[in-house]
Amino acid sequence: MPKARSRRSKKIKFHGNRFTRESVQECSSASASKLKDSSLICEEVLESKSEELTGNRIFDLQTLISVFSVLCCPSCFSSGLKLTEDSRFGLCSNFSLHCTNCSFIEGFCSSPKVKKSSNINKFFILGLRLAGRGYTAIKLCSTLSLPFLSKSSFRHQEKAILECVEMCSQENMIRAAEEVRRLKVVPSNKIYSCGVSVDGTWQRRGYSSLNGCSTIISIDTGKVLDAEIMSYYCRTCKTNDNVRYKNKENHECSNYVGSSGNMEPVGIYRMFERSKRLRKLQYSQYYGDGDSKGFEEVKNIYGNNSVEKLECIGHVQKRVGSRQRKLKKNEKGLGGKGKLTDKFIDKLQNYYGIAIRSNVGNLVEMKSAVIAAFFIASLVKTKRCIDNAQQDQTAGANSKRQNLLGLNLLTNLQLYLILS
Repeated sequence: MPKARSRRSKKIKFHGNRFTRESVQECSSASASKLKDSSLICEEVLESKSEELTGNRIFDLQTLISVFSVLCCPSCFSSGLKLTEDSRFGLCSNFSLHCTNCSFIEGFCSSPKVKKSSNINKFFILGLRLAGRGYTAIKLCSTLSLPFLSKSSFRHQEKAILECVEMCSQENMIRAAEEVRRLKVVPSNKIYSCGVSVDGTWQRRGYSSLNGCSTIISIDTGKVLDAEIMSYYCRTCKTNDNVRYKNKENHECSNYVGSSGNMEPVGIYRMFERSKRLRKLQYSQYYGDGDSKGFEEVKNIYGNNSVEKLECIGHVQKRVGSRQRKLKKNEKGLGGKGKLTDKFIDKLQNYYGIAIRSNVGNLVEMKSAVIAAFFIASLVKTKRCIDNAQQDQTAGANSKRQNLLGLNLLTNLQLYLILS
């Protein structure tokens, strides 16, 4: 008799209860639910992509014309919209859409405007100035078949950007001065003495530049406290066609007369002179780069010897390397393999900076550390000289002078390390 087959009960399907009846999906099948989920995902992707479409793009006008030609008119719902350019100012254009079958017309601008001035022109000119370029960028626009501003419009936009930059820079420098005062909790009616790093630069090297700049940076915060831009050239005055601008009240002419090399001390004097009035600070410590021209102009500006001069260790360290490279270039035979190479100069320069920074305020220890750093950096090369001299001596070569030189260097190094 065959074995009776055990009957297996069917699994009861869950159709919900009073707690889940409200959240039951309306989809009748699995395929319908999948289609609904996919449609929701597509909508989310489209929304995310539409949110990301910001900024500016470069389009070919023929592409835009072909796209608008297949769109439907919102009035008569017929295709055949025509794109035309009504006016143009630089990179900004005013377009209009016309329907060929009805009287529909709609105008729009290619760039947003602020006070009748397009943003794209201002941003483009600002980018050129940040890259160090000017009106000569018309070559780039002509290569890309882009319209460009005229020279007079370009200069007008430059002046507008300059006013905004000057206003923002002055506000930032005033905030930087207030931050220095907040660090020391100084009352608003008192002048605070602080240390500053001072330096100057020119538009081009060789002391023949027409423009120069001097800046003051706070030692406490590392932010710019003041800046003075100088120039002894005025384009408006030098142009014969613009002679009528000389007598205008709002015309800003050159603010410096003299040589290019003297721009730095003059700019430093102007900034120190207005420090109490504009920044409520007294620059009592002058951190320079070794050049004493600027310090000589301001050392007695607040009183007799009221400004103390301190040297920047980084600049002193840099001069050590530059002097060694200059010596290697002028003296033949110093450079080459196993001699005064650029790598060895960088090593000496770093050791020199470490020795100075580790002994600030102690001249004796600083001197000992500098000499020790020199001997330690030269230890490998000295050992090689001694090994070569000993090998030559054992081989029978006449190298008494080299041998004595190497032994003397080693003996002096050992004695110095013991005594220090």
